[in-house]
Amino acid sequence: MKVLKDLILELRSLCGSFPDKWTGSNSRYDMADFGLSAFSLFFMQSPSFLSHQRTLARAHGRSNCESLFSMSRIPTDNQIRAMLDPVVPDRLYPLFSSLLERLEAGGGLGPFRRLDGHLLVALDGTEYFCSRKISCPNCSQRKRNDGAVEYHHNMVTAALVAPGHARAIPLAPEFVVPQDGGEKQDCESRATRRWLVAHGPGLARLKPIYLGDDLYSRQPICEAVQAVGGNFLFVAKPGSHPTLHEWLDGIELPIHEERVKKGRGFQTHRYRWLADVVAGQK
Repeated sequence: MKVLKDLILELRSLCGSFPDKWTGSNSRYDMADFGLSAFSLFFMQSPSFLSHQRTLARAHGRSNCESLFSMSRIPTDNQIRAMLDPVVPDRLYPLFSSLLERLEAGGGLGPFRRLDGHLLVALDGTEYFCSRKISCPNCSQRKRNDGAVEYHHNMVTAALVAPGHARAIPLAPEFVVPQDGGEKQDCESRATRRWLVAHGPGLARLKPIYLGDDLYSRQPICEAVQAVGGNFLFVAKPGSHPTLHEWLDGIELPIHEERVKKGRGFQTHRYRWLADVVAGQK
């Protein structure tokens, strides 16, 4: 519980450092109140958290916002959006590093270690906004078959995961946004390489193995992983890697099979692998 309280205090301190566009004596709320109000919504996993907290405050004289998050006042939804929208996300990135350091110091990463002490870092892209009418300078664009243009926001997420473990440890994300001086539209691959440059060196001590779908099994990302001292397990589908699969089909490989229960039935997972591969010189 002490670790949770310390992290909430650190989050409060970070939120308190957000730029405040309200000035003078008319300000009713601290910036920390806005940040903690938004965080508490996800922490309590309730889409109506703020109204629920007000109900608790009226009934019992004190809400969880006050007792757990040390908030003096609870802003409205519109006030929270108005104050937090201008804040750049990387203001919160130090908290991700702090969380990882606390877990490492307290032995919390032990259950996540696999394959001779490695940590598995899952990378994946996700879209969190899409509209044909609303857009901003940071939007990506795509044209649909009916000729309409969709504006959307994407980001690359990263998390420590482990087979059989019910929890994941989130790491700082990287947003897919137009880059200064870039002539091409930004994409998940470029965002992933920026993420690796920014965060890969700090994770190297943890012996990371990066996981990703078929989009990641391309030479630029593979080289970027190796450049920051990591290893990778990326999906390589036959349709996108025909030469690789044609080459593997001609080799007799070791096979390991496992029957895995799924629902009422079982599935057979079959693994084939090739070790000690050395790239040839052109």
